[in-house]
Amino acid sequence: MKENVLRTATIAGERVVQGFTASKEAVIDALEDGKRLAKRTQRTAEDLLDEASRSIKRFPIGSVAIAFGAGTMLGVLIARNGRK
Repeated sequence: MKENVLRTATIAGERVVQGFTASKEAVIDALEDGKRLAKRTQRTAEDLLDEASRSIKRFPIGSVAIAFGAGTMLGVLIARNGRK
C-alpha cells in the first residue's frame, strides 16, 4: 500500500514537472513570437514614415492640401459631434 502511494506520488510529480516544462516552453515560444512581431511592426512603421516623408518632399503642395482637407473634415466631425 505504501509503495503504491509512493509510486502514484512519483508519477504525479513527474507529470507536474512535465506540465511545468511544457508551459515554460510555450511561454518562451510566445515571448519570442511577440518579440519578432514587435520588430516586424517597428520596421513596417519606419518604412511607412520614410515613405510619407519622401512623398511630402516630392509633392509638398499636394501634401499641404491633403493635410488641410483632413483637418477640415476632422473639424467638421468634431463640431457635429459636439452639438448633440
